[in-house]
Amino acid sequence: MKKRQIIIVIAFCISFISMIALSLFSMKRFTTYTVYSDQVDHTNLVIKKMLQAQLSLKDIDKAERGYMLTRDTMYLRFLNNAIDSVHKTLDDIGNITKSSASQQNNISLVKSSASLRIAAVRENIAYVDTTTTTPLSKYYFDSRELMKDFALRLRKMLEEENKVLDERYENEMFYQRLTTNTLIYLLIIFCIVTLILFFIMIKELRGRMRYQQELQSKVIDLKRSHDELKEIAYAASHDLQEPLRKIQVFSNMLLFRNMDNADKEIMTTLSRINNSANRMQLLISDLMSLTSLIKLDEERKPVDLNRILQFILIDVEEQIKEKKAIIDVQSLAIINGYENQLKLLFRAILDNALKFTRDDVVPEIILCCDIVVADELYSINPNLSNKKFYRITCKDNGIGFDNKFIDKMFHIFQRLHTDGAEYDGKGIGLAICKRIMANHEGYILAHGVPQKSAEFKMFFPMVVE
Repeated sequence: MKKRQIIIVIAFCISFISMIALSLFSMKRFTTYTVYSDQVDHTNLVIKKMLQAQLSLKDIDKAERGYMLTRDTMYLRFLNNAIDSVHKTLDDIGNITKSSASQQNNISLVKSSASLRIAAVRENIAYVDTTTTTPLSKYYFDSRELMKDFALRLRKMLEEENKVLDERYENEMFYQRLTTNTLIYLLIIFCIVTLILFFIMIKELRGRMRYQQELQSKVIDLKRSHDELKEIAYAASHDLQEPLRKIQVFSNMLLFRNMDNADKEIMTTLSRINNSANRMQLLISDLMSLTSLIKLDEERKPVDLNRILQFILIDVEEQIKEKKAIIDVQSLAIINGYENQLKLLFRAILDNALKFTRDDVVPEIILCCDIVVADELYSINPNLSNKKFYRITCKDNGIGFDNKFIDKMFHIFQRLHTDGAEYDGKGIGLAICKRIMANHEGYILAHGVPQKSAEFKMFFPMVVE
């Protein structure tokens, strides 16, 4: 499953990188196409201005001849407008061709030629106003030659600009085709990658559906097995009570009857039988407590742990006095849980701390609470490291334990001390604690230092209102 997820992630990354690369390439091509398109528009604008200058030049010629023939001042107004138009158009051409050195040189020559042409026209008009003869003046012939020079220079600029236009237009068409083809290829590749990823997702979805069905089937089998184990554990814990009671009764009867003249070895054997039966009764009782935790018949509600600890401290008051223990209970939290189970949990934790003490040290037990982001639970489940928990810590200065036995100590009937050791224990208390924490969607961790201390941390998930 993890391998499939890695494949899907890699496929998506490749697809994403490919789309980004192709998109950037398309944007670059489109930008280049836009640049050439703007250059073509710019060249067309220059050519348009040049054609306007040619028309203005023709208008000057028409106005000049019209005034020479008719002496009508209307032609003078028309002439002045045409002259102003020529100056303005040539200035515009000069401004929009600043990037071209050759065209700047050409426009300077054209402006000079236009100035000479306009000056010759004005001199010819002045001559016409001062004479009544019909022969044409030399100013008219000069202006005609200057007009030809102006037209020739302007035509040269126009030819050069047309040459640039052809080149830019060819580049524009090339990049237009390239951009269009790139977009088509991009669309095709995108469709292919999308289809591939779609089929991968469909395949993965089908695999997950099959896995879900198999998992559901296993869950049903596991629930059936779990129910059967509950029935077996419940029956064993109850059905063993009767023969165990008979063993205790008969052993006590034999002890009582042979109290006066019994053989010492027989009495020792009967006493061992009775002690073993009593121990077995306690084990069965604890087993019943553990199996009862599987059924969550109790209603879950807010529970004040401070109040729970007060009741438990009253119950273990004799043990505390006997051990001369110092109990420091700091302010605890109010959690959402099962009250009876929480009583059992903290009773087992305190019993454990009071049981495994050192003779040469006054027992000290500290219970405290804080709110944490449970980084300590990362090894159990990485997703838990970002969630908030109430962390309740119970620390003592007892005999401690070796941390290599942590996994063992939470298993049922697993003890760190042998039956002959001075510390009494049935090996089920911490298993009950672990079961209770599981019922509260919580976790319990332990840390010990041999002959120095033991520390238990209980993590209860915070309920978000």
